[in-house]
Amino acid sequence: MTEKSPARQATSVILASIVLWALLLLAMWFAEGTDRTLGHGPLPSALSGLAAYLRTILVGVIGIVVGGAMIVGVRGSAQFGARYSWLIYVFVVTPLVLMLFIPLERFNSGTFLGLPSFLVGIPGRMVIATSLGALLFGTLGLRVLLKAPPDEGAAAALTQRSSGGGAARDAAPGRFTGLAWRALSFMQEEAKRFEQSNMGTEHLLLGVLSDSRSQASRIVLELGADPASIRREIENIISRRGPLFGGTASMTQRCQRVIERAVRISRNGGLRTVGTGHLLLALVENPEDVAGQLLDSSGVTSDRVASVMRGMAPEAD
Repeated sequence: MTEKSPARQATSVILASIVLWALLLLAMWFAEGTDRTLGHGPLPSALSGLAAYLRTILVGVIGIVVGGAMIVGVRGSAQFGARYSWLIYVFVVTPLVLMLFIPLERFNSGTFLGLPSFLVGIPGRMVIATSLGALLFGTLGLRVLLKAPPDEGAAAALTQRSSGGGAARDAAPGRFTGLAWRALSFMQEEAKRFEQSNMGTEHLLLGVLSDSRSQASRIVLELGADPASIRREIENIISRRGPLFGGTASMTQRCQRVIERAVRISRNGGLRTVGTGHLLLALVENPEDVAGQLLDSSGVTSDRVASVMRGMAPEAD
């Protein structure tokens, strides 16, 4: 899949911003109108029981759609308009945050700067606040906020094989190359081989260096180290621990952070795919891990790996 031109990326983000604003304004207008139509205090309701109930359902549905659209819009802009994804924060998020500080409409008083009532009413304000909350927590993810350990589902999603074709890789977060997917799959197999349920950075290193064609193996060779020798050393370290069973198979938090770091390294480099070289660099950047220490003692340091990667073409397979 070829990367969109800068003009198309910017257009995608601008169109997404327009759609989000349209949905937000519609939700605010509908919520404010429903609130007024239902009536307050001595004022009777202008709706029958059935009509009021239908409006109740619609308010909930529209709120769900708007909250979901905020998450999809921001995440989608990062994927389809990578270079200009920041525009959605300029056009949508920042104005919404500023609108939270606009004074609400007071009874029998004019609205602030003559703005429409649905922009300065309590229902509209709640739509704005709820949308921003959905965006904040939906984008960060509860796993990051709660620092929850990775579960079996997350491990399976990251370690599924790419033998089914490119569609599986394209659907993956970060879009790993075929060799990177195989490395993640081998990580799981190595853990099973040593009868260990927790997949750590040591198993990931074995997977990264399992294929001599991978960029990671070529980088290690370029730096004067022997991938096979490093694999033997890490295998000796793992075997000394013996079998470790902890229930269902899962990744350690350190291993998950290394993989997430590899995705960020790839994105920061302007690439759309994550290769074994990125995984290797993320491993080296963790000197507190056994895998990082072993690589460092072999002369495979973060600065040297980054330098060699800059002179290599991105991993294609």
